[in-house]
Amino acid sequence: MTMTKPEIDPEIFFSREYQDDPYPTLKLLRDHHPVYYNPIGDNWMITRYDDVCAAFRDLENYSAQPNALGIGAVFGPTLMEYDGEQHNKLRNIVAPEFVGRKLDALLPIIERNSIALIEKYTEKHARRIAEEAAKTGVIDIVDDFATRLPLNVILDVLDLPQDAHDMFHKWYPAMMNGIGGPPDIRAAGIKANQEYHDYLEPLLQERSKNPGDDLISRLCVAEVDGHRMTFQEIKSFASLLLVAGAETTDKAIANLWYQMLANPEQWELVRNDPSLLDRAFTEMMRVHPPSGGQARRAIHDIPFPEYGVTIPEGAYVNLSIYGGNRDERVFTNPDKFDVMRSDLYVGRALRAGYHDNGQASHLGFGLGKHFCVGYQLAQTETVIGSRMLMDVMRNPRFKPGSDPKPIAISLDPWELWIEFDPA
Repeated sequence: MTMTKPEIDPEIFFSREYQDDPYPTLKLLRDHHPVYYNPIGDNWMITRYDDVCAAFRDLENYSAQPNALGIGAVFGPTLMEYDGEQHNKLRNIVAPEFVGRKLDALLPIIERNSIALIEKYTEKHARRIAEEAAKTGVIDIVDDFATRLPLNVILDVLDLPQDAHDMFHKWYPAMMNGIGGPPDIRAAGIKANQEYHDYLEPLLQERSKNPGDDLISRLCVAEVDGHRMTFQEIKSFASLLLVAGAETTDKAIANLWYQMLANPEQWELVRNDPSLLDRAFTEMMRVHPPSGGQARRAIHDIPFPEYGVTIPEGAYVNLSIYGGNRDERVFTNPDKFDVMRSDLYVGRALRAGYHDNGQASHLGFGLGKHFCVGYQLAQTETVIGSRMLMDVMRNPRFKPGSDPKPIAISLDPWELWIEFDPA
């Protein structure tokens, strides 16, 4: 007897229900429509782990050019949308600045900014305790910490003034929201990006002539095979860095704290052994990473005979990171946040991924040529920042009356209020 596949209402992908919790729908897709065509969005979605991995690595059939429609429309051309040799040249200039020994120079910056922020909050809560002894500390870990730390680090990396923090703090959410937002939100993102580029122009002119040791200077003078980045490419990369470095890391920090406090037994493990923060970060990047997917375009017809479908040439395809990361074919009990799970590869994030000996990598940073160049910086900021918060916040818990939840797909403002006993 043939079982009828459950139908998927394509409207679900535009609903509040899906924005708040896409995982039940993604499970239906994995089980019954692993390569799914949405007639309303006129795009395809790939949701099983192995299929998503294969598509990330397949440069013959999938192009990253759709990123020009979102990221590129706001930032200008970036690494995200290039294919082939053009991508290789730009990546070879940029990538060494964010991994290996280069990261060592950033650790004091990360620590200094973390300490400065924590000292601020400690002082604020100490003053509050002195004035109202009966009250305990409270922090919106999103706005008070997570959105501040990575931005401060980036300003130092680019050697931009910290007193411009509020201006950048206004720009980067507008730019991020503009990537996938409606026309008015897109226009606001483009405006913020242009203001940022106008701000950078005189700095590029000066640092190309008198380079220092900051990242902008290094990019102005770096060459690969005689190729230098143009000012426009540097400005577009600086936009990508601002948003990817700040927006992605702030969501990683806050999502990590949500997952730990929403799972008290896991919080106890990490609280008793802070060295587990690296494992906790990796598991967070599996269970609910900052990015839900990446867009591609089919260069040729792409048949999936095992599913009886073919993605046609020219079609737009969403590689579902959320879907692949919770594939029960790879991860046992995939909806559970489990710091000690044995089927997750924990270690240095690999551009090629890992799936062997009963373990698999998360897909939160992508795979292949478009693997996130800032992955090591994001992990370091999240782990160091969280360790320092742990030193200050005694007995942290969700603030009563608040509505704690992980970041949703929607553009709604996000907050995560945590109460704690100040140290």
